[in-house]
Amino acid sequence: MMNVLRSMFGVCSSSAEKGEVHDTVRRIFGSDLVMKDNTDRNTQRSKYVSHIRENLPKVLDARVANQKSKSAKKHAPIVTETTEATDDRPGRVGPKLVVFDASTGTGRLVLVGDERVSVQGLSSFSTIRATACAYSGKWMYEVQLGTKGIMQIGWCTASCTFSMDTGVGDTANSYAYDGGRVRRWNVATSPYGNPWLPGDVIGSCVDLDKGVMEFYRNGVSLGVAFDKVAHGTGVAYFPAVSLAMQEHLYANFGHVPFVFPVDGYAPLQAAPVKECARATILFKMLDVLVDELSTSDLKPPVTAKSSKAKSESSKTAEEEVALRIHSSDSIYSPRASPHNMIDTQSAEMKKISRKAFLISLARLVVAELGNVLRLSYVVVGELLPRLRGALGVKTRCLQPDPHAVEFYVKARSEGFNDLAAKLLAQPQPRLCTLLDSLWTFLDEAALCDILEHCVVRECLLFDLVSPDIYFTQQIEGVYVLCGLMQHRETRHHLVKYVFFNKITFDNFLHIKCPDESVLRTVIRKPWWQRPTSVQGETDPRIADKLSKLLPTAQDDVSLEAQFREDCDKISKAVEPLEKIQLEFLLMLLDNTDGTNMVPSTRKIFLEKFRRYIMDNCILDMRLFNVSRNSPAISWCCHARLLSAALHLWNENPLGHQHMHLHIPPKTFIDGELDFYNVDRLGGVLPFLVRTLRQDLIDALGEDNPFIQSFEPNYNRAGGIDTGVSDMAAGSPGLATLPQVISSMARFMHPPLPPAGNRMAGETALALKGTRSMMPGAGAIDTRSAYLRLLDGLLALYHGSAIKHAEKLCELRDNQLDMADCLHDIEQRMCSVLTEMQVVGGEKGELTEIDKIKKQLMENMLSELERSKAVYEEKLQAGALQMAWVIGAVWTKKRQVELAKHFAGTLHSLRIASDPDYANHAQTTSKEILPGKSSILGGVSYASLQLEYTSSSDQSPQSPTSRVTTPRVSSNPQIGPTIREANNVEFAESLFAFVPEYHVDAMLELCNTLRLYMHPTVPVQQVHEWEELVVSCAAFLCAEFADQRIVLASTRESLVQTLASFATQPATMRAIERVPLKQQMSMVEELIRPYQNRAWAQSNWVLVRFWHGSGFGFRHRQWPHLAAKYGDREPTVNNLGAKVDAGLMSQCFGPCPSEVIQSRVKEYLKGHPKEAAAFLNSLLSQLNWSFSEFFTMMQEMDRIQVDAHLEPRQIKLCATCFDLYHGLARALEMALCLAPEILTKSEASDNQNDLLLGRTCQILMAVISRVCVRGGGGAGFRRLVTRGLPDTDRVHYYVALAPVAGCLIGMLDPKLSADHLTKVTTSLVTEPLFRADGLEFMIGKEKDALFSFYKYPDDVTLEELKALVVVVDRLKAARDDIIRNRSPGSSGGQSDLLCTICYARPADTAFTPCGHHSCRPCIMQHLLNSKQCFFCKAEIDSVREIEPANN
Repeated sequence: MMNVLRSMFGVCSSSAEKGEVHDTVRRIFGSDLVMKDNTDRNTQRSKYVSHIRENLPKVLDARVANQKSKSAKKHAPIVTETTEATDDRPGRVGPKLVVFDASTGTGRLVLVGDERVSVQGLSSFSTIRATACAYSGKWMYEVQLGTKGIMQIGWCTASCTFSMDTGVGDTANSYAYDGGRVRRWNVATSPYGNPWLPGDVIGSCVDLDKGVMEFYRNGVSLGVAFDKVAHGTGVAYFPAVSLAMQEHLYANFGHVPFVFPVDGYAPLQAAPVKECARATILFKMLDVLVDELSTSDLKPPVTAKSSKAKSESSKTAEEEVALRIHSSDSIYSPRASPHNMIDTQSAEMKKISRKAFLISLARLVVAELGNVLRLSYVVVGELLPRLRGALGVKTRCLQPDPHAVEFYVKARSEGFNDLAAKLLAQPQPRLCTLLDSLWTFLDEAALCDILEHCVVRECLLFDLVSPDIYFTQQIEGVYVLCGLMQHRETRHHLVKYVFFNKITFDNFLHIKCPDESVLRTVIRKPWWQRPTSVQGETDPRIADKLSKLLPTAQDDVSLEAQFREDCDKISKAVEPLEKIQLEFLLMLLDNTDGTNMVPSTRKIFLEKFRRYIMDNCILDMRLFNVSRNSPAISWCCHARLLSAALHLWNENPLGHQHMHLHIPPKTFIDGELDFYNVDRLGGVLPFLVRTLRQDLIDALGEDNPFIQSFEPNYNRAGGIDTGVSDMAAGSPGLATLPQVISSMARFMHPPLPPAGNRMAGETALALKGTRSMMPGAGAIDTRSAYLRLLDGLLALYHGSAIKHAEKLCELRDNQLDMADCLHDIEQRMCSVLTEMQVVGGEKGELTEIDKIKKQLMENMLSELERSKAVYEEKLQAGALQMAWVIGAVWTKKRQVELAKHFAGTLHSLRIASDPDYANHAQTTSKEILPGKSSILGGVSYASLQLEYTSSSDQSPQSPTSRVTTPRVSSNPQIGPTIREANNVEFAESLFAFVPEYHVDAMLELCNTLRLYMHPTVPVQQVHEWEELVVSCAAFLCAEFADQRIVLASTRESLVQTLASFATQPATMRAIERVPLKQQMSMVEELIRPYQNRAWAQSNWVLVRFWHGSGFGFRHRQWPHLAAKYGDREPTVNNLGAKVDAGLMSQCFGPCPSEVIQSRVKEYLKGHPKEAAAFLNSLLSQLNWSFSEFFTMMQEMDRIQVDAHLEPRQIKLCATCFDLYHGLARALEMALCLAPEILTKSEASDNQNDLLLGRTCQILMAVISRVCVRGGGGAGFRRLVTRGLPDTDRVHYYVALAPVAGCLIGMLDPKLSADHLTKVTTSLVTEPLFRADGLEFMIGKEKDALFSFYKYPDDVTLEELKALVVVVDRLKAARDDIIRNRSPGSSGGQSDLLCTICYARPADTAFTPCGHHSCRPCIMQHLLNSKQCFFCKAEIDSVREIEPANN
C-alpha cells in the first residue's frame, strides 16, 4: 500500500522540480498565490495545496474589487453596486429578484415553474405584471413567445385596472405592442411593427427620461411606438403582459443575460456583477489547469531518480486516479477526491506527484466555481460561452479553441457526415477534461441544474426565427448539444433528466420557416398554379377573353421551372441542419456505451421515448383529441426519427436485405410490446385474451408469460382477487396523467426525481399500467430497439404529425381557391371593359344614361382592381409559403422515407390479416410488395386470382370463413383457424390483436403520399408505387368490413379510405387489379342488406363504380350547375381522406369500373337470396329518403319567407335528396346489371313479383311527384327556383336521370319478351303511373320547363333514343289497357273490390296464406312489413288473380 501511495504522490525534492511548482502556480493563479517560503522542499506541493485552499477566496475577492469600473459582461450597461438583499439603483423600485406578481393577475392564467417567469393564459384574456417598476432612466425586459396569437406586451402603472376584456394598452396609463394583430395599444390602436412568430424574442424598452417607448423583434427595432409616455413624479411603470386563451410566453427581466441587449438600457433585475467577475477569473485558472493536465499526459514531469523505478502496480494505481479526470469511459457515479484517501498525519503521503498536484488544484478551483454557478446568469453568461468555444463555435466574448474550430469547419464542409461516430470514437480531450472536472468535484444535483440551464438557453436560441436561409444559429445549437454528448456521463444525464423534462428533444428537431423577407431573397418570382379554362362557360364574351387572361403555356412552364429551382436552393440550405439533427439522434441512439453498471444511451432514450409518446400522443387520442405538441414539431420529429431508424436499419438489417422496416405479426400477441395499452381492433385486451385464449395457446404455448399475466389471481382463501393481473392494466388512472401545458411552458418545470432501476431482462410485460421506469444496465437488443422505435413512430404520426400534413394540404387548397377567385375577377374585369367600350361606341357624345352606366362601370372596375390587388398579394405570400413547403417539408427524400414506412406498415398488417399473403411472404423469404414474387413466376401479387367462396356458401368449418362455429374459449365472431401451411403459427383470428393506431397510421401514410403531398411531389416517382397501391387496395377491400374489427373508428377510417380510392382513376385501376378473393369480399359487403348498418358510405362507394356508366352520369359537376359555375377539378381535400355522406353532394370525375361491375353482376346472379335481400333493403331506404325529402319540401313550401326557414331544416332536406340520388343510382346499377331479378323467381328467391311491384311503385312515385303538377311537381318546381342555400343540387336532372336509367335497364330490348311484358304491365298498371310525367322528361318544345334534350353534352343521343323507345312502349301499353277495360261494372261486383280501399278490384293475393287485396294496397303495405295484414303470416311472395275467380 505504501508503494502505491508513494507512486501516486511521489517524492519531489529536486530544485528543478521546486522551481517548476512555483512556475505552475504562477501560470495558474498569478503571482498572488506564489509562496516565498522554500524551507520544506519535500512537501512543497502539499503545502501549496493547503496555502491555495486558504487564500484563494481572498485573492478572488481582491481581484474582483480591483474591477470597480468594469462590467461583468461587455454588453451589459454600467450599473451601480447593489447589496445582497436589495437593488438600490436609481429610477427603480421593488425587490432585487423580479418575477411575475401572482397577486396582480386578472383572469385565469398559470405561472409555470419555481422561477415564476413563464406564464400561460387559460381564459379569454388574462393580464399580469411584474414585481418591480421604474420611474426614471432607461429600462428593458425581454419575452420569448411560445405562441403567435393575441398577446399585448408592454408597461403599465399600478393604478391600471384590467379585466377579462381589457388588458395592457387598453387603459390610459398602459402601453403595449401586439404582433398577432400587428398593432400598438394605448386606449386607441394603430398599425405598428411586424407580425411575430413563435420563438421570437420581443424586447420592450422604455426611456422614462424622455417619455419614449420602443419595441424590438429579434434584436431589430420596430421603431418608436410611443413618444409621449406620461412620466414624472408619482408615475412608475411595471412590465405587464396580457394573453388570450392558451397563449404563453417566457419573460426575462434580467435573471439571465438578454438574447438581444440594447445599448444604454438596463435590466430590471441587476446582473450579478461580482459573481460574473469571479467566475471569469476562475475559468481562466481552470483553462490553464486543463492545459497543464494535457501537458502532463504528453510528457512525464521532472522527478527524482528514485521515482523512475515504479512497479507495474504503482502505475496502475496512478492511472486509476487520473482515470476520473481524463476518460469519458469512467463509471457513472463520481468518485471521491484523492485527498480524501490521504492520511494527513503521514509525512510520506504529503509527497504528491505533479498530476495529483494539478488534480488537487482543479478541485479547489471547481469548488469555488460551484458557489457562483448556482446562479443561472453566471451559467448562461460565463460557462456556456466557454463550452461553445471549446467546441469551436464563435461567441461574443471569447476566442474559440483553434483545434475545435478546425474540426467544426471541416465537419460542416463535409456535411456533418458521420459526425456522431467521430465524436463518440474520438472525443475532444479538452472539453471532456473540463466536463470530467465538473462531474468529479461538483455535487451531482448542482451540475444537473447547470446543464439544464445550458440546454434551456440553447433551446431558446434554437427556437428563434433564422435571419437567413442557412440556419447558422440553429446548426451551431445542435452541434453544441452533440459536442456535450460526446461525454458519456453528460449524455446519459441529458437523456434521463433534461431532454424529456423541461426541454423535450423534439424542440431541436424542428425547422422553422424564416420570415417572408428572407424567402423573397431566395424566390425570384412567386409562382402559383393557374386554373384551367372553365368548361361549360355560357357567356361568349368571357369565353373569347380566356386565352388573353391566362399566361401562355410556355411562359408559365418557364416560370414554374424557375420557381422549382429556387425551391431546390431552399432544400440545399436546409440539408446541413437536417443532417446534424440526424447525427444528434444517432448519438441519442448510441448502443455501445452500456456496461454491466449503466444502461446504454439507446436503452435510456427508448424508455423515455415511450413515455413521451404516451404523454403527447396516446393520452391526447384518449382524452383531448388534440395534440399538446405542435403538429409542425411532431412532423419534423417524425421525419428525423424515421431517417435515423432507416439509417440504423440499413447498417444492421434484421432478415432480408431488401425488406422494409416492419413489425412482425407475432409481436402483436406475444407481449414484447405493450402498445401503450391502447384498444386493439377486436376490442379491449383482457376481453380478447379471454375470448381467444385457445388461439393464443396454439400460437405461443400455454406457459407464455403474456397469457399467464391475464390469469386470475387467487388469494389464500381460494377466492379470486381480480379478473386480470396488474400487468394487464389498461389506461392509467387520472393521478398519473401529466399536466396539460405546452412545450414552451414546460421550460420552467422542476426536474423529475430519479427513477428506480429495473432488471435488465425486463420487458413491457412487467410494466404496470404506463409508469415509466429506468431500464436496467447494459445495451438493448437490436431487434427490440427497432420494434419500439417503429411502434413509437406510428403512434407519433397518427397522434400528431398527420395534422401538419393536413394543414399544409389546406394551405395548397386555399392557394388553388384564391387562384380561381383571381381568375374570376379577371374575367369580370374583361367583361366590364368590353361593356364600357360598347357604351362609348363610336358616338361622339354620350347620353345621360350612358354617362351613368359608364360611371357605374368605372366604379365596378375600380373595386375589381382593388380586389385583384388583394388576391395577388395573398397569392404571392402563399406562394412563398408553398416554396418553403416544397423545399423543406414535402421533399423527395421525405416522400421516399414515408413510402418505406408505409410499405413496412402495410406489410405487417397484411401478414397479420391475410393468410395467403403471409404464406407467400414466408415461402419467398422476402417481401412480396413492393416488387415481384418469385413464387408467382415473376408476376405481381396483384395478378394472383385466388379462389373465392362466398361466406353464405361456406360450412362452419371452412378454413377461410370469418364467421365460424365457435369453440371453447373462442370468440364466435372471429374465426379460430390456424395457418398450418408452411408452419405459420399465427391464427387468422389473432388479427384482432393489432393496435388501432397501426391501421390508422397506415391509412394516413397512404393518404399523405397520394393526396396531400401529391401532386406537389408526384407520387409516381416512388419506386414501385403502383404495386404498393394495389397491395393497399387489397387490404381495404378485404378488411373495410372485417368482422374481426369491432372498433367503429377504425371501420370508419377504412371505408373512408376505400371511398377515396374510388374517386380517382389511378386508385380505381388498383382496385381492379386486386385478387379475386379480395374483390369479391368487398362486393359481398357492399351488396349486403342496408338494415342495421351504416350504409351511406358503402352505397357511395358502390355508386362510384357505376359513375360513368349510368344514364347521363358522366359529369364531374352537376350539369345544371356546370353552365353557371364551370366544370372545375375538386380540391384535394374533397377528394381525400374524409369521405362521408355529405360527399354525395360532391361530384367527381367519372371513372367507372367494368371489372367491379362484372363482379357485382356475378354476385347478384349467383346469390339469389342475397340479391333479393339487397334489393328489398335498397327499395326501403330509397322510399324512406324520397318520402322524407318530399315531406320536408312540402313543409318548407308552406313558409313563404326564406328568412323564416331554419338552416337545419334546409340542410336536412338537401341531405335527404342527396341520399335519394345515391340510392337511385345504386338501383339503376342493379337493374341494368341483373334485370332478371324482377321477373325470374329463381333469380330472386321467389320474390320477383314483390320486387317488381315495389320497384315500379317507387319509380312512378318519383315521376308523379316531380314531373306532374297535381302530384307535387308544383312544389318541387318552387323549391328548384327558390334558390335556397344548400339546395342548388335539387334539380329535375338530378332527380329524374337515375329514374330514366332504371326504366331503360328494366325495358332493354335485348331482354326476353316475357320479361318485357311483365315489366311493362307492372309499370302501366301502377296507380301512380302518369304518361305526362314520362313526356315531361323528353319534352321537345322550346318552352319546356325541363328536357334531357337540353343537355346534349351529358346525355348521349343513344340514351335519348332508348328513353324515347321506353316512353313510347309504356304509352302504347297504357292505351291498350284503356281500350280493353270494360265501360262499367255491375253492382254484383262490389264484393270483388279491395277490402282496404274499396276503390280497386282485389286482383292480388299473398302466398302462402291466400288473402287478397288490390295490388297498390299490397305494395304500399310491403314497403314497411312482410306480414299479411289479415292473419300476420310471413309473406313469401304475391301473385296476380282474376277478380271473378275470387
